[in-house]
Amino acid sequence: MLHIDSLLLEAFYNENKSFFENARVQKIQQPTRREIVLQLRNNSETKKLYININPNFYHICFLTPSGEQKRHIEIPKQPPMFCMLLRKHMEGAKILRLNKPEFERIIELTFENYNELGDRIEECLSIELMGKHSNIVLYNSDNNIILGCAHNIGAEKSKERELAGGLPYIYPPRRDKKNLKKTTFAVFEKVLKKSNDTTKKTINASFYSVSQYLVQEICENQRINPEKPANELTTEEIQKLFVAFHEFFEDAGGLHFSVSADYEKYSCVNSLEYTYNTVNELIDDYFSHNIEKQLVFDLKNKLREKINKELKRHKASLISQKKQLEKKDKTEQYRIKGDLLTANSYKIKSLEKVVVLQDFETGKDIEIELDETKSPIENAQRYYALYNKGKKAFKVALEMSEKTQEEINACNQCLYETDICSSYSELKDIAQELLPENIPSKNKKDKAINLTKTEIDGLTVYIGKNNKQNDYLYSKISSPEDLWFHVLNTPGSHIIVKKQNQQQSLKDESILKIAQLAKEYSTAKNSAKVPVVYTLRKYIKRPNNTKSGFVVYKNETEIVVE
Repeated sequence: MLHIDSLLLEAFYNENKSFFENARVQKIQQPTRREIVLQLRNNSETKKLYININPNFYHICFLTPSGEQKRHIEIPKQPPMFCMLLRKHMEGAKILRLNKPEFERIIELTFENYNELGDRIEECLSIELMGKHSNIVLYNSDNNIILGCAHNIGAEKSKERELAGGLPYIYPPRRDKKNLKKTTFAVFEKVLKKSNDTTKKTINASFYSVSQYLVQEICENQRINPEKPANELTTEEIQKLFVAFHEFFEDAGGLHFSVSADYEKYSCVNSLEYTYNTVNELIDDYFSHNIEKQLVFDLKNKLREKINKELKRHKASLISQKKQLEKKDKTEQYRIKGDLLTANSYKIKSLEKVVVLQDFETGKDIEIELDETKSPIENAQRYYALYNKGKKAFKVALEMSEKTQEEINACNQCLYETDICSSYSELKDIAQELLPENIPSKNKKDKAINLTKTEIDGLTVYIGKNNKQNDYLYSKISSPEDLWFHVLNTPGSHIIVKKQNQQQSLKDESILKIAQLAKEYSTAKNSAKVPVVYTLRKYIKRPNNTKSGFVVYKNETEIVVE
């Protein structure tokens, strides 16, 4: 994964320095503990500066509309304390200058402010992009006293550098490295010849602004193994690397990064599928893609955990309910014993504890336990009471088992929908049903439901990937004469086929293709043979007081898809 290094940050600094200087801070927002959004305006242009100090995605860039959408930024109603501090000191302030300490992954925004006495002072927002040590620090430029941090660093976390309000701000300790741009060939060769480590690690550890990934790319371009021990390189190979690095640094002022189509690889040396005109475009697009990917991954795991927990609970309930249903034969025996006692009450002597009577229906003898303190009729009534109690319990257990089975089917459907969803917005629809306390309601901008649709033999086919989409297909998109497809008794997507006119009939070949699509969008997609049902939309109904996405149907036709 691409990480912000000193070289890339310097390219961003050079590209955007002119906009930062004399820009006004119009608005400050803090979506999460590790994200800050500054709205800046300069030269009649407004931009949103996005700062992320998440150890996995630490970066800084100006947001593009697509980048902002991919990040799914949500502003909390109650701003965090650090956001309030930044608003107090920075909102409305003018940025005087932008600074990047040499070879550091730090960007500093110095702006003017006024204290309680009305005296002009300078304060600085230091954006440190250093992996797990990333932070945002606000301090007074005159005395270097820290006013606040995104997160404090105490002595227990760092012996070299503490960060907290009231402490002096100091730069991170520098590593003992050399400036490769100003290094002579003799020094470069000496460093490599003295190292037993790999070439990749040696150059990265000895010189500024060269990541291991960059070293690997340049080595591979020069046909040198980056894993080869540095002291085994020939003088010719070292000469090739030295020239290649200096040529690279000469062009580095206008870095043009490229990434692969799957965003898994990036390069500042070779050309891949996506090439960017500006460094900001690269940072915004690359990180927004990976942030969205992580959001999808995290939400999927959260939903799976929630659904599987519910599924486990419902399955345990169903086992208990089935045990109650299995008592039906025993309950029926209570009725039979009551009938036998009533019919043979004249034969039964008082104070008997057990009596054996012949069953009228089967002719078998049945042993019946009696309460010797009660009469035969009272014993019969006791058995009738047990029968009625068991009959009610059976009825309740039957109703509950049917509802529990519906819940299990709904959970399996949700699990399927979670697995097939690839976008965060689709997952959010599911999460709003299952995790309403964790997922805020959609705002007006998010109300539109994006349906997946395709075309088969000139017919428009809609695919519902979650309950909200299924309800939308049923109530808004489909017409009475449209066709509805679904795999039989298996979690899957609702498929709606729009007819061009109400009298249009579909060919058998088209129906088969659509049925195959229904199979593909179901948990049975890998099965050899799958039954698929289809019927007209007018025969579909959503019963009252049922879960979203649940429908019943009639007049269906069933076909088997291989």
